[in-house]
Amino acid sequence: MELLHFGLDLCAGWCAWSLGHNLGHRWWHDEMEQGKITFYAHGEREHHRLYDRPWESDFQGAQDPKELFISFPLFVVGPLASLFAVLYGWLSGWPHAIPFAAAFYASMVLDHQLHILFHKKTRLPGVLAWFQQLHRVHHATHNKNYFFVTGLLWDVIFRSAVFEPREVEALKHQAGVR
Repeated sequence: MELLHFGLDLCAGWCAWSLGHNLGHRWWHDEMEQGKITFYAHGEREHHRLYDRPWESDFQGAQDPKELFISFPLFVVGPLASLFAVLYGWLSGWPHAIPFAAAFYASMVLDHQLHILFHKKTRLPGVLAWFQQLHRVHHATHNKNYFFVTGLLWDVIFRSAVFEPREVEALKHQAGVR
């Protein structure tokens, strides 16, 4: 029974991060489409340019010097993650908070590191290339593939995942992304 609870706590931590991340991206992209200027977005209509042309990084930095690899810096996400862990521990018992927090944090770090990798490398090998391609659709469309790697399930459930190579290429072409 303890192993079952441990597994449920891990699943809850993953679920809290991946669903929150997916919904947060949807909200943020909606605000970007409107060109809103807030503390987390400063009116840009594009979400983190694709860094697949290294010679353009100076231009991109000059055009938007605040552009970051993550929407919210760690000093914002970290305390928020702690609040989720404390709330989970308070609701389900303090021993459950540790596996919840570990899964939440691991999912967050995995997504962050892969996001950086997706932008720094022109082409990744194997399954990472597939995720990188799907991530580029996310940047090109602002209404598909919000998932990163840990939250693919939510895009499937919310019907915003695009997998078909022809549809991926059509969306990228429509948005002017190579």
